[in-house]
Amino acid sequence: MTEGVPRITGGVPEDDVCASCCMGKLKADNYPRHPEKVVKSAGVLGLTRTPGGCTYVVTFIDDYSRHVTVHFMKAKSEVLSKFKFYKAAMENAMGKSIKRLRSDNGGEYTGRQFKAFLNQHGIKHEKTVPYTPQQNGLAERMNRSLVEMARCLLYHESVNKKWRAEAVNTAAWIINRIPNSVTVKTPFEIVYKSKPQLRNVKVFGALGYAHIPDEKRRKLDAKAFKCRFLGYEDGVKGYRVLNASTGKVQIVRTVKFIETTNPQHLMVHDEDEPATNVPVMNGQPSKSAMEIVPAVVEGC
Repeated sequence: MTEGVPRITGGVPEDDVCASCCMGKLKADNYPRHPEKVVKSAGVLGLTRTPGGCTYVVTFIDDYSRHVTVHFMKAKSEVLSKFKFYKAAMENAMGKSIKRLRSDNGGEYTGRQFKAFLNQHGIKHEKTVPYTPQQNGLAERMNRSLVEMARCLLYHESVNKKWRAEAVNTAAWIINRIPNSVTVKTPFEIVYKSKPQLRNVKVFGALGYAHIPDEKRRKLDAKAFKCRFLGYEDGVKGYRVLNASTGKVQIVRTVKFIETTNPQHLMVHDEDEPATNVPVMNGQPSKSAMEIVPAVVEGC
């Protein structure tokens, strides 16, 4: 299903405890059942606001492949433009048109312009009944998986939580490249008709040394700068790294990562410091998530 993944021998003991998994995914034990039913719903998920100004992330999940796409926004009114971009990209990749869109009754999906766009392209809109997130269970479960994985990524290497958007973006990248209980192939392979290349997978938050181009340094200046790995850049053969000196996110190609040690000696900005540097994702200023707006799309 994938290439470049090292083989794991010996297995993992059943009682093995993963500290990062506990920090990011541990749930309270189930309460005993009572005659009356108590239903808990989870619609829009909230996270603390981050420096970049983007307070929402909309998720689009392909019902067939379980491929997830995340787009970060400053306002819910951007959902339509993000859906247009997603629609064009997915239809181009799969060669099939979107037939149905399933979402909640949020105003971002029921506005006049959104309705007109769906009608124009013959897309049927399935909306959930208010306060029944179970009807859009796929999106709700995917959102939970994204948040839990992002939390684990941040805790594993003690990455500052203000980079949560980078963690969510990387979590989606990972989910698309691993098989699930529904599909035999990975979502990436189903959508793009090729196996994902995983030889260059790195540990999120790993300490690294990124090369400084000759054009940007003097003869006796250092040839590298300290950084931390924050993810992958679509359409570019490079890594997203946090420059430890400037606090800015950069795209680099040549970098050496140290993935076997915990980079406690690497200085990063404290969470109480005022945010002066804004990461860049897909050419846009900082994309950090406060709320997740779920949606599921279906093809033929």
